[in-house]
Amino acid sequence: MKPDDEQQGHQSQIHSKIHTILYDLHTIWLVTRNDLKSIVFPETVFGICSALSGPVLISNSSPDAISVLTRVPPVLLWTWINVLIFDLANQRLPNSIIEDSINKSWRPMPSGRLSACQARRLLLLLLPIAILVTFYLGGMEETIVMNTLVYMYNDLGGADENFVVRNLINAAGFICYSAGATRVACGYSQCSLNDKAYQWLAIIGGIVFSTLQMQDMADQEGDRARNRGTLPLVLGDWTARWTIAVPVMFWSFACPAFWKLNVYGWMMPAFLGSMVALRVLIFRDVVSDKTTWYTWNFWITSLYLLPLVKLHELRLPL
Repeated sequence: MKPDDEQQGHQSQIHSKIHTILYDLHTIWLVTRNDLKSIVFPETVFGICSALSGPVLISNSSPDAISVLTRVPPVLLWTWINVLIFDLANQRLPNSIIEDSINKSWRPMPSGRLSACQARRLLLLLLPIAILVTFYLGGMEETIVMNTLVYMYNDLGGADENFVVRNLINAAGFICYSAGATRVACGYSQCSLNDKAYQWLAIIGGIVFSTLQMQDMADQEGDRARNRGTLPLVLGDWTARWTIAVPVMFWSFACPAFWKLNVYGWMMPAFLGSMVALRVLIFRDVVSDKTTWYTWNFWITSLYLLPLVKLHELRLPL
């Protein structure tokens, strides 16, 4: 073989490897794409804001803002790797592939980018990696509890038969994400959550338990195909919409009241909560429900900011 041919062959191999790596990275991104807006980014906000809120939620009375902000990448990594484990465990199941082929055909398994066997093997690899990551970053207890919840939700069918059990497991999962993200944002072993923090986490669990059925509104066709007992399929579409609108409005006012905020602290949760409640009752098609689900994520993120608003009010009373 001529030198030029050898060089071209070598370049072709490099290009092929780069293409394979980019393809695999894109596949992994597609696995977690749907949960970036609902878990990864909002829970990172929760962790950072909780760490910055100092004595409002944690034992550190004067956290260094720069140090906390530099921990955004570790918090993102901790949250994302736990979401990736959940998504792989969920999406590899036969019923999930049936559902996703209708609701989210772009996902790796229904689109043929990844087989269920490959997902299982990737999961086997990721579980010990996640344990090592959380051992270094913090949030080990939350990761262990979440992996238990993942098994209950997916392999034991906790998400399929009863919408109450489904929402309970989801609520417990969000509590774990919130607590773990806060611990990582604080810095490993540098602070602990106070009593108010545990009360706030319980409220977060209540919010998720009573309103997370919003994500099921746009997925009814796929959920029906796999015979999943979600709230809109069991109680009916119209009833389900009221079970979202009423709790969303309740929490929009109850959360600022819990923190005893002034009128400015009520404005954003009340505005976004009203948007969610009105949209879910008025706009009832699949496309609109997807937009309302996006709005729900902005709404709950606005609630995550309230401890920081409380700290600001304590330091600069109006």
